[in-house]
Parts: sequence; structure tokens; C-alpha cells
Amino acid sequence: MIQVNHSIQKEIIRYQEQLRLFRITLKKLPASTPAEHATRDLCKEIAFKLASTEDLVRSIFKSRKLPYRELSKQFFYSVSILKRNSKYIIALFLLKHGNYQLLNDHLTCML
Repeated sequence: MIQVNHSIQKEIIRYQEQLRLFRITLKKLPASTPAEHATRDLCKEIAFKLASTEDLVRSIFKSRKLPYRELSKQFFYSVSILKRNSKYIIALFLLKHGNYQLLNDHLTCML
């Protein structure tokens, strides 16, 4: 019999609800994942900087999209890279910014 961890199940549901606010689904997220390791690392760096900058956090939740110009100006990221990988960056940002301790522990291999 399969044993279900209800705590992680609740976190997954909360995470899916947060993703839905940004029009992202867990089913389609793998298609948004960059193929190259270096690009994934860059997206992780962007998401973590985004999560640690309060004015950018407010901006992303207000507009429900990635603040391309602000990220580009503040951290000198290419707008084209931000746009191309925005869903993946937002998904990582939500994981980092939200209180998803069990998911963070479980998905360490992805991050």
C-alpha cells in the first residue's frame, strides 16, 4: 500500500495554486525547463535574486509577470533570456519565495 505524505501533498496543492496565478501549470513546466545546464543555473540565479529583492517581489505579484526591465537594469540580464525562460524563472522564484520547505528539500536535485 502506498503511503501518502499529506504535508507535501498540501504544499504541492499550494504551489499549483500559486503557479496558476501566473498561468503556469505543473504539467507544462517541464517543457519550459531550459535544456542547457548553464541556462538553468542562470535562471536559478535570477529567481533567487528576484526573491531577495523586495521591490521586485512586489512588482511580480502586482503584475503577475516577470519584471523584465527592472531585472535587466538592476542585474544586467538579457531581456531576451528573461522572456525566453520566464515561466521557469517564475516557478523557481515561487518555490524560493513561498514557504515550501518540503518541496525545496525534495526538489534539491532540480535546483
